[in-house]
Amino acid sequence: MSHELDGKYRVSSTTSYQGPIEKKSDGETEIINGQTHRIDDAGCTWTSTFEIISDTEVKMSSTADATNADVDFLLTAPDGTPTKGPVTYETILKLARKGERVQMSGQIEYGNDVVLLTMRSM
Repeated sequence: MSHELDGKYRVSSTTSYQGPIEKKSDGETEIINGQTHRIDDAGCTWTSTFEIISDTEVKMSSTADATNADVDFLLTAPDGTPTKGPVTYETILKLARKGERVQMSGQIEYGNDVVLLTMRSM
């Protein structure tokens, strides 16, 4: 079953995080049936779901699992502590369309950090 957000996307982010752990979550992903599964440059596994809730909003739920990531890579848990274990991040992204192009953008807040996330169809 096809989902109207299906396609390839460029993922880019900016974070307020100023700690010693380098974040390497940007890259490319493909939404298939409203879901993604990818491994980023640090070896962290990201599994996400996307649910359109209005003409201008998408609910995104992403679980990141750093269990098999680089030895010096950790995630930031919602309480701000570093962890190798799975962490789920949820947010509402703004949805914009222009012709066949789709852009989803918004912010994810956890601990003391904020990530500005943008996904653009390719």
